[in-house]
Amino acid sequence: MILHKDIETIILVANRNELSFATTDESILVYEIGVGKVNALLSIATLYEDIKALNINPVLLNVGTVGCTRYPVGHVLYPSYYAQGDAYTDGFFLENTLFLKGQGMIESIPMDEFRYEEALLTSDRFINVNTAFYQDITHLDPLAFDMEGYALASFCFQKNLLFYSIKIVSDNCDGTVKDWESILGEISGRLGDILDQFMQSLDQKKVAGSTMLS
Repeated sequence: MILHKDIETIILVANRNELSFATTDESILVYEIGVGKVNALLSIATLYEDIKALNINPVLLNVGTVGCTRYPVGHVLYPSYYAQGDAYTDGFFLENTLFLKGQGMIESIPMDEFRYEEALLTSDRFINVNTAFYQDITHLDPLAFDMEGYALASFCFQKNLLFYSIKIVSDNCDGTVKDWESILGEISGRLGDILDQFMQSLDQKKVAGSTMLS
């Protein structure tokens, strides 16, 4: 399916293998953005130009896998805080770092209000608890790590786009990321079921909102 004027929700996924979700609803589009912050940003920027050309305002929903030290493989997360996971909060990186919060409308908040324990940190690497890099940030005890979320949330913040994310734990940051493909076979269907339920809840909110306005 290609983008058209009746699209209401765009599901952003780094790799289609992460998601087992099929729908005949022509208002929903599954859009592959590629792995990593650069690919994600380039993809959503291109998508945004098409959205503007069609004069539509769809909900953007990022769905995918994360590394997590606190929950088992298969656990579903709904992050509400996003930060750059490579620079974190040190030195001159702070000058260009946003601390973001939200599910739906994204807002920028002061660093001292940022809740790392509820945050998705986006990095250009798979996190391994046995590395020196992780030891430097272990005290932050973040919710999870991914490779696209912050870039997408930041773009949506800048453009006033509605943004949600649903993530499923695919590894425990213990160096077993090589098993990612086999793990996907076990969890992609579950993530598809969760996404289907989430889409139904969004529809109910739209109906409720329309009722209140009428």
